[in-house]
Amino acid sequence: MTHSIGLATTKLAQDKRGNPRIWIEGRKLAAAGFVPEARYRMTIDSERNIVTLEVDAKGDRVVSRRKRRDDILPIVDIANAKALANLPTGGVLRIDYAAGRVVIEPSATERRRAQRETRTMKRLKNGEPLRVGSVSTGLGVLAKALHTGMADAGVRTELAFSVEIDPDYQDLCAQRNPVWRKDTRAISMPMQEFAFDPAGIASLEQVDILEAGIPCTAHSLAGRAKKHLTMPEHDPVAGHLVVGFLAIVAACSPTCVIVENVPQYRDGASFAILVNQLTEWGYDVQDMLLKGEEHGCLEHRTRMALVATSKGMSAGDLLPPATLATPVLSDILEDIPDDSPLWSKMSYLKDKEDRDIEAGKGFRMQILQPSATKVGTIGRGYAKVRSTEPKLAHPSDPDLLRQFTPVEHARIKGVPEQMVSDIPVTMAHEMLGQSIVAAPFIALGKMIGAEMLRWGSGKPAKSIRPLSSHKRPVSENNDNAPAEQLALFG
Repeated sequence: MTHSIGLATTKLAQDKRGNPRIWIEGRKLAAAGFVPEARYRMTIDSERNIVTLEVDAKGDRVVSRRKRRDDILPIVDIANAKALANLPTGGVLRIDYAAGRVVIEPSATERRRAQRETRTMKRLKNGEPLRVGSVSTGLGVLAKALHTGMADAGVRTELAFSVEIDPDYQDLCAQRNPVWRKDTRAISMPMQEFAFDPAGIASLEQVDILEAGIPCTAHSLAGRAKKHLTMPEHDPVAGHLVVGFLAIVAACSPTCVIVENVPQYRDGASFAILVNQLTEWGYDVQDMLLKGEEHGCLEHRTRMALVATSKGMSAGDLLPPATLATPVLSDILEDIPDDSPLWSKMSYLKDKEDRDIEAGKGFRMQILQPSATKVGTIGRGYAKVRSTEPKLAHPSDPDLLRQFTPVEHARIKGVPEQMVSDIPVTMAHEMLGQSIVAAPFIALGKMIGAEMLRWGSGKPAKSIRPLSSHKRPVSENNDNAPAEQLALFG
């Protein structure tokens, strides 16, 4: 194998007639032996999309020259439509310089894009299940919602692997979540550790879809306030996780990437890095806010969803339409006796509310009647019985309140109750409290599934979602700013 003396990238350009053209010049050519007036030959490997140039005294091509100041620079100009037909138009090419030889081929990014699209397209055309990877799976509520939505669209999916830091959560997911298969690979370690484990990451299956609920503790308003963070990325626990996640994306090269998080995630550097890198890797990126109340959910919880689809899909607008259903709290309540020990006066919380009112603070208790059609956000610390999270009023004694049970919590979020029944209360509320509300993501999964089928059938997208949400005007006070910048902050 010839030793490489240099690497470079260039774009496949076009000449005035629209034919593909490659223009190479400079010292790397000379170092490889392609000096002005040297003869060379060109061979084409159409199957592998590789063009090879080799110095050959009997070759039919000649290296050109150009004078720049006092230097004479060699030039190789290839404007051969047949030779370049299989290279990606407008795409990035990789050039490998060696002694007496130059090899031109699609860049690693272009090859990965072509390979993932070919892989997924083949499965769609053959009616095979799409393979899915999950990162920060937890109980797998997101995995289940997307699986359900895609099935509703007519696309079968299989969970290939799960990366989850908490082995107890992962064990429960394997036991209780119907998307978990006998052959699902369980990776019980921090994503940032796995992402840079050479043997582990090298063995990761290349999947069609990768979904993740990147931990939000550094990005939520409560998390930033509690940790006194000036920016989320300062958090040593969760501030850097986008790096590990992107390494996993690079390894498994999915055709579609789905990330959910708190709405504030769009305001951080992590989101900017995520969008920029996915775009550079050949993805079209959409982001949206999915609101529980717009999809018939009792819990009015809003989550950010980022969906990146490989450019070859030309995916249309994936924002799911809202529904008009209005649920009632009484529909999901368990039959808890009026004299159950779950009821209590919670005097200390009422006293705290009185103190907050007196101090002019805005904290108030959420006391709900069975007729309620809205439940505020129930977080991962719900089992701590905190003052501002929802409580249910007693049907006859106005002094008594109770927390929602794990089963009720699951029903409020639209999560199958068998996933949390008969497990410790604290763990159940933790897993549910950091999960999504299911209905909006079921709807999103259906939209993605429909787009996959549309793409697989060769039909054009109905509409393309503009990505203007990623652009923000430059501050007038920034004298060094360009006229327009990619603003990835909502």
